[in-house]
Amino acid sequence: MAKSDPAANALAKLNALKGMGSGSVIAGELGKFLEHKANVVVAKAAELVRAGEITSLQPEMEAAFARFMKSPTTTDKGCAAKEAIATTLYELGCDAEGTFLAGVRHFQKEGSYGPPVDTAVDLRGVCALGLVRMAYRDVMVELADLLADESHRARIMAARAIAYAGRDEGALLLRLKIRTGDREPDVTAECLIALGGLWRLRALSFVAGFLDDRDSTLAEAAAMALGEMRHESALALLQEQWRRNDFGQIRAGLALPIALSRLPASVELLVGAIATEPEPVAGAAIEAMRIYRHDAAVSERIRAAALARRLAKLDALVAKYFGD
Repeated sequence: MAKSDPAANALAKLNALKGMGSGSVIAGELGKFLEHKANVVVAKAAELVRAGEITSLQPEMEAAFARFMKSPTTTDKGCAAKEAIATTLYELGCDAEGTFLAGVRHFQKEGSYGPPVDTAVDLRGVCALGLVRMAYRDVMVELADLLADESHRARIMAARAIAYAGRDEGALLLRLKIRTGDREPDVTAECLIALGGLWRLRALSFVAGFLDDRDSTLAEAAAMALGEMRHESALALLQEQWRRNDFGQIRAGLALPIALSRLPASVELLVGAIATEPEPVAGAAIEAMRIYRHDAAVSERIRAAALARRLAKLDALVAKYFGD
């Protein structure tokens, strides 16, 4: 007779709990599963706690997190349990200072086919967000360290967390990081977007200085940051960039940032582009304008401008995003 698998049995029981009523009804059962030895079982239990919004199980989740921190590479491969717990604590708005601090500082190198891989990158990121959400006093210290993390993914998450924190000293950190650069352009790009969201018009000239950067990743990020400011001054810079560059690839890349400004002038520019620009640019404008798919008046203008061209690709995009 085949030997019973405790983890598989526990997972089956957890799946059965999904349809057994509200969070309060299953809270007691989930608390027991949070004490399980198998990390996959605890991870699943934490996910159900999150789905049921059962904040009363915070002590049990923190105890489980601490247990898996004792021998992390053997008891919690891939950080499955710790990450699920931290994500649940963050999304439920729990003040879990000890857990978040342990997680944001945790590195977990595990064997792979090549060099060891750090499986705690996402854990550090979500714990950083948890510290921001609970307004931890020294959160900027942790975010400064995370912005210099060995993982580029963690550095990107640090930039997002700094923007989420909404503090002026965070903007200074982002400016410094942008000025000193990063070996991964995506990190600098994320810092530009974060700075634009955090300081908005105060960062206008600084961000605009990257519109003509030789690295297209940074130029595109600067445009996105300006678009997300949703201000006439930022849109004016994007309009000028559009006028100065009649290359299809550049204009196609500007379509979404311009649309994101959601200002009347941006609608006029992009509807005009759909009506007159070469097909690649017109198509990019249609895709960018899908953010207006619930606006009947704007949607009708987009459909009319595109359908008048009688181009199959534009007709297909209109059908996809705005209906027939």
